[in-house]
Amino acid sequence: MGGMTALGAGFDPVEACWICGGRRLRPVATAIFEFSAYAQQDPELHRALTGATVDLLRCAECGFGQPAGLPSLPDYFGRMYDQRWSAEWMEGEFRDGTKDLIFHEVLRGLERRVPASERTLLDLGAHVGRLIHLAAQAGWRAEGIELNPRTSAYAERVTGLPVHRADLRDLEAQGRRYGAVTLVDVLEHIADPVDALRAVHRVIAPGGWIAVKVPHGPNQLMKERIRGRVFRGYRPTVADNLVHVSHFTPRALRMALEQAGFTEIDIRPAVPVVPPEAPGLGRVARVAFLRGTSAAAAALPWGARSPLAMNLQAYGRRAG
Repeated sequence: MGGMTALGAGFDPVEACWICGGRRLRPVATAIFEFSAYAQQDPELHRALTGATVDLLRCAECGFGQPAGLPSLPDYFGRMYDQRWSAEWMEGEFRDGTKDLIFHEVLRGLERRVPASERTLLDLGAHVGRLIHLAAQAGWRAEGIELNPRTSAYAERVTGLPVHRADLRDLEAQGRRYGAVTLVDVLEHIADPVDALRAVHRVIAPGGWIAVKVPHGPNQLMKERIRGRVFRGYRPTVADNLVHVSHFTPRALRMALEQAGFTEIDIRPAVPVVPPEAPGLGRVARVAFLRGTSAAAAALPWGARSPLAMNLQAYGRRAG
């Protein structure tokens, strides 16, 4: 297997594809670890990993991308995501609306599938609560899950909606079931994502739906490489610190949802994030361009497999 030479003593090897189990994995990029900002907050994390590298591998069978190994440091992902945002930053994140196009598209897709009487929604990875806020405005009975204590407390306060600092298994044990569960830019942050999707499946009511939005792994890497050629000194990156640990193709995303038990799977290009800069006509033009690009990708016969599809939107149903 390619990529093993990049592993040091601080990594546990990953020897098979998390999606299809394939073992023909080839290196396509290198992730670098940089935790200087954590030198005071978590000195062990900083000392153990800053300067380390790990190969990002792509499966020859399904195209899924994953690291050659995972840091063996206890609770690596929890420590890496222990970001202590300021109140001002969280307020700006809630108000800037950069993902509103995505959130509205996700909700419209669910509203075509979920009857009005069954519109209970759980947003996994609720962050500062923007999606559940918009869902509640659209008539959903919305809740969130967010493990970061600062953002979860902010989301609950600003929306007035429940934001659980709990594991999905806790909600399952309480008998909670939802007409829809959303994972918007969440699944790419989770190692071994099929297990996470199975947990989601268990908290969806029979006949309910999941909505997933993730980056298109190979197309994002292609975009980064183009930027590296155009902008001098720019280093292409899609996986530094393993912030993105799972890199999906349309086929891999479909397989993951199928393995988790979902049916009626629909995968298409997702609408883009619109950066908050360029106000006024500049922003309008940018929105029109980005939406036009995603619409063009959706109109092509191969849709989500088009090079224009930078992100993927998927829906799946739990059988009733």
